[in-house]
Amino acid sequence: MKFLFSLLFGAAVAVASTLIHQNLPPLGVSVGIIATYLGIWYIGRRFGKRRYKLYALLAWLLVIGKAGSFGVGKELLIQGDNPGSALLTIGFIVGIVAVLRRP
Repeated sequence: MKFLFSLLFGAAVAVASTLIHQNLPPLGVSVGIIATYLGIWYIGRRFGKRRYKLYALLAWLLVIGKAGSFGVGKELLIQGDNPGSALLTIGFIVGIVAVLRRP
């Protein structure tokens, strides 16, 4: 159950970050990155194990990867502009930092 909750919570954080990063250009990316860190950190605090943080990060990466690739109609949710690139790179780095921190 903890495994499933970690996956779903990581995916929910990724969806929220994806949807908000384009709305308010500098602030939306910051909110998405901070939400990524806090969401993954929260999973570690809730369950006390680093592996659950890793599961949340993997779910985050799957959703962000899908949102950053072309869909059936050639649409993108995360574009290759500055906010999209910042969300992908800084969000990934922040996720790794959140996983490596002690719970």
